Amino acid sequence: MMLARRAAPEGRPMSAQTSSAPASVPAAGTSDGTSFPVRHLPLLALMTVAHAIVDTYATMVLPLLPFWQVKFGLSYGVAGLIAAISSLTGSVAQPIVGIVTDRGRDPRWVALSTLIAAVGISMIGIAPTYPIFLACVVLGGLGTSGFHPQGYKIVGSYSGTKQALATSWFLVGGNVGVAMGPLLGTFFVVTYGTAGTLGMLPFGIVIAGALWYALPKWTAMPVDEFGVKTEPAPPTPPPAEIAVLSRTRRFIALGFLIAVVAVRSTISSSLNSYIPLYFVRDAHESEAFASQVLSIMLLIGAGATLLGGFLADRFGRLQVLAATLAGIPPCLIGFLLLPAASPVAIALLWAAGALVTAGFSITVVLAQELWFERRALASGLIVGFAFGAGGLFVPAVGSVADAMGLKAAIYVLAGLPVIVLALTGIVAWLLAPGTRREQASGG
Repeated sequence: MMLARRAAPEGRPMSAQTSSAPASVPAAGTSDGTSFPVRHLPLLALMTVAHAIVDTYATMVLPLLPFWQVKFGLSYGVAGLIAAISSLTGSVAQPIVGIVTDRGRDPRWVALSTLIAAVGISMIGIAPTYPIFLACVVLGGLGTSGFHPQGYKIVGSYSGTKQALATSWFLVGGNVGVAMGPLLGTFFVVTYGTAGTLGMLPFGIVIAGALWYALPKWTAMPVDEFGVKTEPAPPTPPPAEIAVLSRTRRFIALGFLIAVVAVRSTISSSLNSYIPLYFVRDAHESEAFASQVLSIMLLIGAGATLLGGFLADRFGRLQVLAATLAGIPPCLIGFLLLPAASPVAIALLWAAGALVTAGFSITVVLAQELWFERRALASGLIVGFAFGAGGLFVPAVGSVADAMGLKAAIYVLAGLPVIVLALTGIVAWLLAPGTRREQASGG
């Protein structure tokens, strides 16, 4: 009976012999039963830093479009092809990786993917021709694609009962990288020419080495004091209002949620691609100024990700998602009606960027709940396929810019949230039966 009084080690689930222990007993190594397992904090920190580095590479290419446009003599439409290829290889392929990583345990794929991303993107600046440049973009994108599904799975599996919080911080690491990519890329290219992108290579080599060395040790199944291997904590169950829905209804809702993210990512990817060009070509500002504006917008977006998750927990996920969408059009239209470099215009642009990114963590968590049986694949569908599919429409926005100007193209982006609001309403309708059933049962 002494065994029945022992707490499960490090936030791990209790074995059959220990299931009678009181639920109030905190997990060993934690401050309470709902905290992170302390021994896994270094793992979560390393994964967050790695996410920042990988997404720094992922976002170096597009903010430097003015340089690539001059170097290779590209039109807006052809320049948008860079964004499409980057999204296709760096995002759309992620569900394929998710299928594999849902079934495997080897964490070193994360390290290898980080190295591939570093090598591919760091070499774009020395590419002598446009086809070789695109080949480097493809290589870097494949590295990015390999990192994310396994990364989300590792973070979720080793964060105890705080999976949502751990995922939020993992996302913040990525958002910081997204913001740092334009700054670091512009710094190296402005300082050393386009070949300066090679200066980014050491960061990837160092973090890939750390991942290769540490992850096999930190993710090995622990052994309790009786020599019995313990499994990672099972995924957090979905809310009751989702669990009661049929699998078919959940999958239909997931399909519309993917469409929500795809259209929303069209807005995000297009802004990231063409806002620097708008400042340089239309507002006649410097490349450095344009990069700084974009980077600050992306940093604000990192904070908006956490704020969006907090508000969603308090007021409801779909409600917050709809509210952020409704705020995008007036912010973008106000930005276009004012002088581009004026403080008010830039503030409106930053607000639009924050609203675009604020709902991203909401959609990731909702997708994992809708397909709670295959969380890595669900993450890959949202973070990879849906986001990448949105990037495929960037050349279409570029074609509008070629025909009618960049300002007209941004006006088109300001109208897209109306479509996303309609899709969000369909998702809410599909989830409504579960919500009503939960309310009727007293939940």
